[in-house]
Amino acid sequence: MRQYHTFAGGCAILLLAASIAAGCGLMAPAQKPDIGPAGKPPDAKPNPPVMERFAAAPAQLYDLEAIAGTVFEGVNKENWQQAEAGLYNLQAVWQQAKDAVGDKKGVKDADEAIGQLAASVMDRKITASYESLNKFMGSVGDVGKSYKLSPVADLIAVGNAVRSVSFYVADKNWSKAASKVKGLEDTWNNAKPAMEQVGILGAVTTSHAYVKQLKDAVNAESQGAAEEQVSNLNESLGKVREYYRGR
Repeated sequence: MRQYHTFAGGCAILLLAASIAAGCGLMAPAQKPDIGPAGKPPDAKPNPPVMERFAAAPAQLYDLEAIAGTVFEGVNKENWQQAEAGLYNLQAVWQQAKDAVGDKKGVKDADEAIGQLAASVMDRKITASYESLNKFMGSVGDVGKSYKLSPVADLIAVGNAVRSVSFYVADKNWSKAASKVKGLEDTWNNAKPAMEQVGILGAVTTSHAYVKQLKDAVNAESQGAAEEQVSNLNESLGKVREYYRGR
């Protein structure tokens, strides 16, 4: 009788161990399937090395933001000779930037957008040129997000927002300008903490004041005052950009 209990107990232990093992198997991550409902799943890109993720952004990304200002000014003032010269410079520096960043998220979209920008500038289409320029720079900003210690993506986002306000101020479309300046304020408040370092804190604080003053000018529908604050932002944000370039 004693032998029977010993045998039964041993079986119970084996069954318990098997159950635990099965449970552990259920907790293990599922293997990637060879095929899914619509075909073969895409191969996931490996995460970049830690040092690459925390490297400084290439200087060309900052340069693109500076050149974008030249292109936009030409488009906004219908100075197509300036817009074309800026476009050629933008294309050249973008090619250098691609060589520096490799195959990062945003590169393909930026390639598509700069092609649209070139076509719009050559056709002298003001709105399409402005929209394509901001689309291009938005994609460059996506590239910049790969560089965690550089605020280049934040600077580009703010730059796009400033260009949007300026475009509709020039057109005296105050309802659109008011919407865009609210977007600028939100974008700036999100981006500002990433730019606040001791060496450039003064220019960041000044930019903050200019954003507030630009919002007031737009809401008052004062074109002269709004253009003045855009000009002030050009200077202060340019200082911030140059401070971080290459860091």
